[in-house]
Amino acid sequence: MVKADILINKLIFLRMAKATDSKEKTLTAAIQLFRRQGFHGTALRDILAAGGAPRGSLYFHFPGGKEQIGEATLRLAGDAARARIALAAEVASSAELFLRRIAGAMAAELESSGFNDGCPIATTALETSAQSKTLAAAACEALQGWEREIAHGLKRFGIADAEGMATTVLSQLEGALLLARTYHDPKPLQRAEQVLALLLRAHAST
Repeated sequence: MVKADILINKLIFLRMAKATDSKEKTLTAAIQLFRRQGFHGTALRDILAAGGAPRGSLYFHFPGGKEQIGEATLRLAGDAARARIALAAEVASSAELFLRRIAGAMAAELESSGFNDGCPIATTALETSAQSKTLAAAACEALQGWEREIAHGLKRFGIADAEGMATTVLSQLEGALLLARTYHDPKPLQRAEQVLALLLRAHAST
């Protein structure tokens, strides 16, 4: 099921970024680079080399330069992850399985990258929010979109105070993803998954 989630996530990206479009090829490459080596650690030449688009097309589509590319990648990555969260809620049979599906897919994707690919939003947001209002706004919009989508999914299963629980879920998973990437070990995400299951059960019994 987790491998299927990874495949679904890639398909969502492909639908949103057609490989024949130089603009979208640039964005897809930038997402991968930003989440792996950070915004400041990625040069425009790196994006050009990874995306295979001609230099002229990059400046044509993104006259605002690297900041404009960063904003676009945050929005694209945010929308793709939000779609995956929505799909996880649709196919799950309970709130616990919904959250397990999200956490399990995050762990599997991280492991498949050799623990190199962090969160496509957090990596850029942590580096740039204090310097760029544009990137800070795009990151905020993406994370709030995930939070709303998690809350929507929890409401499907009758969870009270779904908004509050969604904030807890997102905080737990984002923190666990950072630890798992740093430790090169999926255990933090697995433990976060277990903690969230316990919280759901306690929430249901009150």
